[in-house]
Amino acid sequence: MNALRLAPRAARIALTSLLLTGALATVAPSDAKACGGCFHPPAIPTVVSGHRMVMAVSTEQSTLWDQIQYAGEPEEFAWVLPVKPGARVETATAAFFEVLEGTMQTRIQQPFVDCGGSGSDGLGCGSMEMQADFAGAAEDGANSAGGGDPVDVVHQGTVGPYETVTLSTEEPGALNTWLDSHGYAVDESTQPIIDAYVAEGFDFIALRLLPGKGVQEMTPVRVVSPGAGLSLPLRMVAVGTGAQTPIVLYVVGEGRYTVQNFPEVRLQTSLLSWNFRTSESNYQELRLLALGQGDGRGFLTTSASQGLLSGGFVDPQSFQPMSFLDLYAQQAFNNGETAELCQTSAPSFSGGSTTGTGGGPRPPSNGVVRNPCPAGEPWDSPACMPNSDFIDARQFGCEDLDDVATALEGLHLEDVWVTRLEANLPRAAFATDLVLQASKKQEPVASTLQATIAVEADAFCGAGAVPRLGEDAKRPPPKPWVGFYGLALAGAALAYAARRVTARRASVR
Repeated sequence: MNALRLAPRAARIALTSLLLTGALATVAPSDAKACGGCFHPPAIPTVVSGHRMVMAVSTEQSTLWDQIQYAGEPEEFAWVLPVKPGARVETATAAFFEVLEGTMQTRIQQPFVDCGGSGSDGLGCGSMEMQADFAGAAEDGANSAGGGDPVDVVHQGTVGPYETVTLSTEEPGALNTWLDSHGYAVDESTQPIIDAYVAEGFDFIALRLLPGKGVQEMTPVRVVSPGAGLSLPLRMVAVGTGAQTPIVLYVVGEGRYTVQNFPEVRLQTSLLSWNFRTSESNYQELRLLALGQGDGRGFLTTSASQGLLSGGFVDPQSFQPMSFLDLYAQQAFNNGETAELCQTSAPSFSGGSTTGTGGGPRPPSNGVVRNPCPAGEPWDSPACMPNSDFIDARQFGCEDLDDVATALEGLHLEDVWVTRLEANLPRAAFATDLVLQASKKQEPVASTLQATIAVEADAFCGAGAVPRLGEDAKRPPPKPWVGFYGLALAGAALAYAARRVTARRASVR
């Protein structure tokens, strides 16, 4: 096993303090983000305010992460998702979502201005604006039910704080009846949606909290399905949505991905402006205009990067190498999702990109990532059979911090991209499941945009100066750097803690 464990308390305190130094003024309360297929009693008019999901696709498996957030009584919570036969559910970490958000959310940089010799040319304080994610907005219990029951219990057990069951049926209405009779709070209005998935041959995974577990103990989950799957069950995600629902979807795969059966829209970056008096851009207005084109079903690619999950970069402030894995491990540790700080020994490449703190050996020529352990087996189990022909997935995490390892499963490491897609869908758009496909444009999309229009630049240049855009305004935007990641992740950590405190208070009441 190549993953090592270390828990220096001083490092945790030092980094947390550093991240919090500049973040308190930028942290805003997060909108409640509801889960896909998350049900509640019809008497409780909950409205889904947004969905944030991650989908990893390889020829061997597809994995969907869902960040479940729920405010209500624990016994009234139920989560149901249509899945391929053979799918399994596992717990995930909030840190995975938070670091993806921190490294891929859109940042707007002010334009370079020439202040006419006033000595204030270039960039000033507060020259970067980070955009909010939603734009202002197991035990194997496989058996047959027996007795002529039209619903088969394929698997049941426990995962983290949840009781789980995998169900299969061919009879319309039977699944809702089974869930209701077994204490799952499922709105009867969902029956037509579930029946449609039944007719298409889907099984279903249902979750609810174990007795004695409160909503503050809820964690994100991931569903791993065999084979390549490029469809996202928007029909089920529609449960509880309002007139407009923001969507953020991260796609991990070999190459850049886009939508197949929804339109793709573009942002008019030539109209991007920066107000020097308010230190704000008009990005959100331009974004909503783009997403509102036509019938409002458009998806916008806001970021696409090759090698993000495994690549390294240098922090220009500290000149220290950093990586997604480092940020992920530290964020999970700060969240309290791991008791010790995970260190990895992920492989390095001749191109100068290294991953993790271990600086492991160069990967084999085929570069495919595989977990040598059977599903459900501990990473140190004798049943794990490492193969030198493949990259051991265990190098990309630790046993209780394995989201990156799972996302890379079955992929050629050097070809892995992460694509961030955003939408603001009207309710009618959820009548069709989303299908993904490889993008014709296999080129990166920068998450940092530079405004080209200066508004009220005299606030920056000073009275009497005649500001004008300099030639530097056409300079390509800089690469994202860890300083901004730190601010974003500190905000995520505070929001995560605040959500848990709020949920804990609600459960006490």
